Amino acid sequence: MLAYVLRRLLLAVPTLAGVLVVTFLLLFVAPGDPVQEIVGERADPATVQRLREELRLDDPLPTQFAHYAGGVLRGDLGRSFITNRPIAQDIAERFPKTLLLAGTAMLFASVLGIALGVLSARNPGGWIDRVALGGAYLGISFPVYWVGLLLILLFAVQLRWLPASGYGGLRYLALPALALGMRSIAFLARVTRSAMLEVLGGDFVRTARAKGLGERAVTVRHALRNALIPVVTVLGLDFGYYLTGSILTETIFSWPGIGRYVVNAIGRRDLPAIQGAVLFLSAIFVLVNLLTDVAYAKADPRVRYD
Repeated sequence: MLAYVLRRLLLAVPTLAGVLVVTFLLLFVAPGDPVQEIVGERADPATVQRLREELRLDDPLPTQFAHYAGGVLRGDLGRSFITNRPIAQDIAERFPKTLLLAGTAMLFASVLGIALGVLSARNPGGWIDRVALGGAYLGISFPVYWVGLLLILLFAVQLRWLPASGYGGLRYLALPALALGMRSIAFLARVTRSAMLEVLGGDFVRTARAKGLGERAVTVRHALRNALIPVVTVLGLDFGYYLTGSILTETIFSWPGIGRYVVNAIGRRDLPAIQGAVLFLSAIFVLVNLLTDVAYAKADPRVRYD
């Protein structure tokens, strides 16, 4: 296992290097001037030129990239053009909020989705199965921004049970976590149902029932554990997506996470902030995929890492 983890970490190095190069080049060919965003349209040309020299924007691209890559290797992601704050400090302040949102959404999705999938598989063709499948199709079809707006309209505007936006305790967390996790609830229900139906027809399940085990023990201790491989795959991929792709949810609910930070940085052409955040999120996604592969061995001892 240790050798496998080290091998995967080494393979992640060229991936992150490619992300660094592509992000750096794409941002410099995108329209807009970061200096104009800083000083405004009425600044005199001398001020603009002086600021460009201070920010090293007039250096050749290879020189700029070498300077930036050298800082990344030292753990320095640079400073924001707009606020002059260290990018690493901004990420350290905002990422825990994104992690909290993603973790809560994943908790909702795993509990509700797996439970619905198991109940559907135990009663195929029943009313629970039909309701769960219908809800799954609807959940997968609706985009997250539409679900978020509906939740705000219902629970914040009409019922006034929960705040529409902002950051705070559990009341502020409920709506964005539910909106973010809605698609995973639906997808997990379908994946769990399919995997459970396949496993419940296995010989070892019939043997467990023949030994006199109760239906709950057969379902949880034998069938569910052997059906977890596709479920773990979905959980890992979706959790990585939540950590790196919750931009719409954080924007709709004014959640001060790293996704909203990236949106604001793009709008202001804050190149170091965009580059640092994208590189950090790419590293997080690679790490989540690695942890997902490791979790396979815990879910199914038959999985080998040679």
